[in-house]
Amino acid sequence: MALPLYPSELPAPLRDTYQIGFGEGRFKSKNDAGPGNVRGRFSSTVHSVPFSTLLDTTQVGRFRYFYFEETKEGKLPFLIPDHSGDSYVWLDDDETSLLYEDGTPILMAETWLVLFDSLPTIKPRDIYWTVSFTLVVMP
Repeated sequence: MALPLYPSELPAPLRDTYQIGFGEGRFKSKNDAGPGNVRGRFSSTVHSVPFSTLLDTTQVGRFRYFYFEETKEGKLPFLIPDHSGDSYVWLDDDETSLLYEDGTPILMAETWLVLFDSLPTIKPRDIYWTVSFTLVVMP
């Protein structure tokens, strides 16, 4: 079974609410005197990403189908582009763009494997809808 893909017809997240929270993989212990000890607790951690986007009515319908049918109400993991670094141009040591043979720039493309961490909320905003949820980026 193939993993669902976040619908490409839905817009990127709103920039004002987008942030990446790094997971805590350290264990800190206190000493009787001096600074505490820090050691690794987990070999890898998940990252938390709040995600909000502005959708029209048709796009809300597409999002609902994706959530309820394709991810089985958020139970299945899915793939989504990394909106923090996706589509940046690759540069060489001289900071000039790397190009394909036809002259088009080479763009970064990273895809995350994610799960819904919180249930989506859909709120009206003028003639649009704000859809908000939190994603967990798997290691």
